[in-house]
Amino acid sequence: MAHTEQELAGHPENALPEMEGGGVASLKPKKTRTYWELVGRDFKRNGLAMFGSAIIFFVVFVAVFCSLIANQRPLYLEAKFPADYDNSMFIIDEQLYLLSEGDGTVTEDVKAAHDLLLSNVQEAANHIEGEWATTLTTFRDDFLKVSPVTGTFSADAIVALMDQFSPLYDAEITTVTRYPAFRALYWKEIWFMFAFVFGIVIFAIRKRFKRLVPALLLILIPATLLTMVRATIYPDINDTRAYRSIIEAPEFAENGGKVLRTIVPYGENENIIREARTAPTWWPWYDAPEENHYHLLGTDTNGRDVLARMVYGARVSMLIGIIAVSIYTFIGIVLGALAGYYGGWIDIALSRIIEIVICFPVLMLILAVQAFLAPDIKNIILAMAALWWTSVARLQRAEFLRLVNLDYVLAVRAVGGSNFRIIFMHILPNALGPILVLVSFGIAGSILVESGLSFLGFGVPQPTASWGDLLNNGRNDIKSVWWLTIFPGFAIFITVTCFNLIGEGVRDALDPRRDH
Repeated sequence: MAHTEQELAGHPENALPEMEGGGVASLKPKKTRTYWELVGRDFKRNGLAMFGSAIIFFVVFVAVFCSLIANQRPLYLEAKFPADYDNSMFIIDEQLYLLSEGDGTVTEDVKAAHDLLLSNVQEAANHIEGEWATTLTTFRDDFLKVSPVTGTFSADAIVALMDQFSPLYDAEITTVTRYPAFRALYWKEIWFMFAFVFGIVIFAIRKRFKRLVPALLLILIPATLLTMVRATIYPDINDTRAYRSIIEAPEFAENGGKVLRTIVPYGENENIIREARTAPTWWPWYDAPEENHYHLLGTDTNGRDVLARMVYGARVSMLIGIIAVSIYTFIGIVLGALAGYYGGWIDIALSRIIEIVICFPVLMLILAVQAFLAPDIKNIILAMAALWWTSVARLQRAEFLRLVNLDYVLAVRAVGGSNFRIIFMHILPNALGPILVLVSFGIAGSILVESGLSFLGFGVPQPTASWGDLLNNGRNDIKSVWWLTIFPGFAIFITVTCFNLIGEGVRDALDPRRDH
């Protein structure tokens, strides 16, 4: 039944909002927010937590793109490479001689010589042009006609090819364009770069993805496919070319060479022995010889750039922290959920296992594993995951015990919902809040453990860069090489502190006593 204006006037809560100049404004339903949207809003209001998130985002970015941030190989290079051309010529000449000595029988060695010759013909063609390139193409076609693999074998014809090939030694070398830093990336690095970029895109349009699984699939599947395509077109290579010598040679500039270097133009393990123990170049009391290179944070005792090794050390810290925490969080969530949901003998058995495992000291176990097995990042990650899942399992068990008998769970069970659906689709999403707090603190703890192990010499194997290894490198002479302690120590401090700030921010946002 419609209400009159007089009736509505008697109930202020039902009064319609008035517009300027008279009339009544249209009523729009107030937008409702989900629980996680409210948590996210409160988290964003925490300035320290947002500051920590920005720093961690930067550290993760550096860890993912470290090979394009610090590398002795340039991002872009335009130059002449006469040594590469001469090397290809030598290999072609050598394989021609081997084939001319054969009897035409197609063996594995003959096939290898055939393939090696053709690949070096292609490499040589990249360095010449004009009539020289035409001559090389004619040589390749003539070789295919008399090769034991692709044509009618003739030793005399191959010997004649050697005479036809000789003038190519005098070919004029042309400028070659290369992308050494990109070309030398391994498939793992490429996958993480693609996944990071797609993750940023999905986060930017996150309102279109209400569920986590589709969002993850849109990150992982394209990253995997693009990595496979790149690995098929450009397989991994071990590029050991001395680019610094090429770039710094006088003829490089004389021949019009162009180069775009990385932000930190040094490799993870690039030793410049004569510049060992070089102080930071910005230090007022630093007086470096003119021929020294510019090292913003100095060099270590082996002449390796400290900033470059700190960039690569970020990858080790993030890798150990995130992967170790992901593994033990998954284990703890599954076992804690089973114990809390089923109860009975399953709860008793898992609780006893948790009590046993929690008694093992993590550091001692990692040291024991490193003593019996070869030092490796994987061993550190597995040792952490094998022990630290207990705290997650206990917390998850408590959450499930609190939620398992609530009305919405009983309703799902009443309509015939399976145990799997109840656990992972209904209870688990509502029990993840406290786990998120534990995860952020766990990553900080993992970074501290890895840094401590590397400082003691039991961490990641040499020559892999890590922040703890830099501390270890400078601990014997802290007064004269103070930068090996100050800068890595500050990196560890700020990273761990920011993860703790994020954890505290999530904890405050999840606090039920707060006004959401």
